[in-house]
Order: sequence, then C-alpha cells, then structure tokens
Amino acid sequence: MRTQLQKFINLSSYILLPALLLSACTLGDVSDEINNSELTPEETDAASQIMGQALSDDNDGIFASLNDALSTVSDDGFETSTAKLKDDDEDDDYSGRGDESNYTYEYDPQTGTHTLSFDRQVSAPNFQKNLSAVLTYIFTDINGGFIAQPRENKESIENIVFTASKNGNIENRFRFSEFSRADTFAIGGLSSVTPVLTLDGFHYGNGSFSGVRPNGNTFERSYVNEISFLDIEINKDTLAYYGTLKQGVTGTLSYEMNIFKNNAGNESTKTVSGTIVMDGDGTALLRFQNLNKLFRINLKTGFVSDDEEDLEQTVASVDINNQTVTLANDVLVVITERTEVEGDDGLESLEEVAAALENGLIVYAEVEGYTNPQNKLEFIADEIEFVLEEDDDDD
Repeated sequence: MRTQLQKFINLSSYILLPALLLSACTLGDVSDEINNSELTPEETDAASQIMGQALSDDNDGIFASLNDALSTVSDDGFETSTAKLKDDDEDDDYSGRGDESNYTYEYDPQTGTHTLSFDRQVSAPNFQKNLSAVLTYIFTDINGGFIAQPRENKESIENIVFTASKNGNIENRFRFSEFSRADTFAIGGLSSVTPVLTLDGFHYGNGSFSGVRPNGNTFERSYVNEISFLDIEINKDTLAYYGTLKQGVTGTLSYEMNIFKNNAGNESTKTVSGTIVMDGDGTALLRFQNLNKLFRINLKTGFVSDDEEDLEQTVASVDINNQTVTLANDVLVVITERTEVEGDDGLESLEEVAAALENGLIVYAEVEGYTNPQNKLEFIADEIEFVLEEDDDDD
C-alpha cells in the first residue's frame, strides 16, 4: 500500500500544491527541535483544539475526507456505501455531505482519474461552515485495472487512491477557524474477499484558529500541521454492525505541528508532536510527546475534553527532595512545576504535609491528573489538594 501511495504522489501533486503554497512556513522551516515540554497550558489547549478540527467529520477534517473517499461518484454527485459499507451517522446535519452545491465532475480515461469539485455550506444554530473542495479518485479492481463507472461497478472496486484539497472557514459559539487542508489516501481491500480495509495516507493543514479555553480565557493561533497514518484499519464487520465509519477505524496517527502566536508584532513559535490513537469507539486519544496530559477527541464533532483521572486516598508519606507523595494504595504521585498545590490551613505545601504526618495526623489527598503510560503506579498530578481528617468524636 505504501508503494501504491508513493506512485500516486506525483500524479496528485497538482491538487495538493495550492494548499501547500498558502503557507509561507513549513514544519522544516521553523524548527527542527520538538519543544512539547515547554508548552504552556494555553498552548496545549490551543494545539488540542486545532487537532480536534483537523480530525473531525463535521469540521471537514480527516474523517470527512475518509467518508468522501469511501463514496462512489459520478456526474450527478456522491453515493455512499462503497463495497456495501454502510453510510455514516444518520444525524449528519453538520457535515454538509449530500447537500453540495456548484458540483462539477470529469473523468480522464488515460490516468483513471475522477475529478470533482463542489462547495459545502452549513448554517445551523451555533454552527456555520463554508468551504470549497477539489477531490480526485482512482478506482481499481483486483487486477489493477481502472474502473470508469464506480457506481455501476462498485462490487469490483478493490483499491481507491484519493486526494482532497479544501479551503474554508468554520464558526461556532466557542471557535472560529480559517483553513486550507490536503489529504492523500490509499485504501485497499474493498472487495468482499477481505474482512479488513487497510489505509495509508497523510494530511497537511494550515490556517488560523481562535477559541475558548476551559477556564473561559480566549486565545488566537495560526498553525501548520502534518499527520501521517501508521497502522490504520477498518473492520468491515464492526462497520456493518455500528453503521458508522468512526466506530470501525482503529490504529495510530503521528503528527507534527507548529503553532504561532503574534503579540504586538512579535511572533513566537512552538513545535508540537505526538500520536493519535483510535480504538473504534468514535473518539481518539491525543497524546503529546514528553507530556503526560491526555485529550479525548470526538471524531464527529471535534470536541476535545481532558482525559483526566481523579484520586482520593490517604497520604502514606512525602518525599520533599523528589517532590512526590506516596498514597496508601502505593500509588506514587509526582508533583511537577505545573502542579497546582492547595490544602487546608497548615497543609499548603509538601513540607507542611510532612510535618503533619510526623505529628500523627491523618491527611487525605484529592488529586487530578494522569497515569504514567509507562508505569501504572505513577500518577502525574495536575492539581492536588491536601485535607486533614476531621475528628468526628463528640467528647
């Protein structure tokens, strides 16, 4: 599949080039050093929300392109259910799919390329989307022959090579973005011979994004990002059972992104990298390299939430030098420079907690944070609050 994708890159470059040229910066131009460990909480929130839109179906990200790629096409529009795969969600109001305007189509028998263009506009309460897109398809059968009429010969489709070039803007109550995106996919195994579809591909995007953080503060960033498919598969049986593409896709994506902030004419840049893991439950787990904070992305809406855990447990001991707290259940809580430490009077620091334990007092810790993926007994604290056990005796 990788070979097939590489062979197609030269053919599809005329589609991808306009989007690539819209940004004067590329990932290589800005920095070769990944500095995730230096990200501020605002930068982390900005990067996660940008990635949410880059993936989501409603926001015409990667999953919108995958749905488009698995649609057969002709001169009168889209038709889903390629190779008897079910359509996506019935409630598809925000995707705009199936309600395109200014639709054009042509087929080149020399290259086997189907090219179409259209506009998508969605106007719903608290959600507006406007974009223009150019898509190309090459459908081939199991012997590698071109399929000129994919709708009439959908049962013969074994492979699809697909590109998408999209430009537009999206606005809702909490976010506004302008973007240019380019996707290139190679999809194999569509015929009934195989139970699993294999996907190879990459995504390029650039644009500007303004949003609201969980604490209510606003931010603005511009960005350039690249996302590569590593081991993506679609189980046909799972897809048939749930009837939605997002439920059937599993595997990992890797990404690298530059985010830019302009402050009174002074531009700062951060380079962000990591992985995106899809487990076939309609969401993706976003990880930043060298950071333990995790985010969960809804693949339909692009909504991003902290994938945090809560702990409440008695404190067994405190190591002031190593900035750790051992709980009674043997979990080691790591305090970092980003951890917010709070507590009752006399319990506002690790030193005060250690003194309370030496005096025979019982201290509880209420912790929010993230389990270390490499060590399930190590917990990185985002917030920790120490509470003294109250004496319930009446004497």
